[in-house]
Amino acid sequence: MMRDRSPLLLFSLLLACHASEAQPDLLGAWPACAEIDASFVHDVKRTLTDSTDLFQGAYPVPPGLTCELLEGLQERLKDDSARYYFAHFSRRYWMEDGLNRNGFRFIKRHMDFDLSVAATAHWNADVRIMALDELMNYRRMRPMVCTTKEGYTHLLVQDERTIRYLIHVLENTPWFMGGSENSTIHGAYIGKILNALDLFTGTEFFHLQEGQLHVAFTDARIKDAITQWKKRMP
Repeated sequence: MMRDRSPLLLFSLLLACHASEAQPDLLGAWPACAEIDASFVHDVKRTLTDSTDLFQGAYPVPPGLTCELLEGLQERLKDDSARYYFAHFSRRYWMEDGLNRNGFRFIKRHMDFDLSVAATAHWNADVRIMALDELMNYRRMRPMVCTTKEGYTHLLVQDERTIRYLIHVLENTPWFMGGSENSTIHGAYIGKILNALDLFTGTEFFHLQEGQLHVAFTDARIKDAITQWKKRMP
């Protein structure tokens, strides 16, 4: 009977893949997590990556989520609604709602950390940018959050995991690429990561100046900022 199936089994069924096995270089590097079922990691990876290479390698493939973020996502996806909207980040729904706008409405409505940070590993650059915006909106709401001491400790753990992950992304993603439109979009994506790291660490290395749409950055500035951000990590 359906009610006897676990949430993770239903998640796997919902994400049933209709494509052939993906080429490893299209999926990015994903970890093997000792404390997390490999089938869950596989399902999340399949949801956030594109085995069909829709844009023919137009953008660098983002690194996969870290084990500590997957741990939080696994707990979050025990909720039916969260699992439903997360599943719609899959490539198989591209023609239906490519940017998963309903999913982002759900994220905004519930201030959903786990779904927003997970979507920052999405195969589509526009979705990653939208996810980083929601992640920053979530963090900006912190002063208005009323919680217990344990709840606040949990929020600090989220911050630490986010900082470690975004630094990991920067260290495993080209900061610049050729082309015109693709280069602009990729530059905006890298800029959003830098903005997010500034916000989560309380720094202002890449503060937007008046009239700027995207943050300006150089190799040297990013390298120096990463060094400073790592010093702030526990």
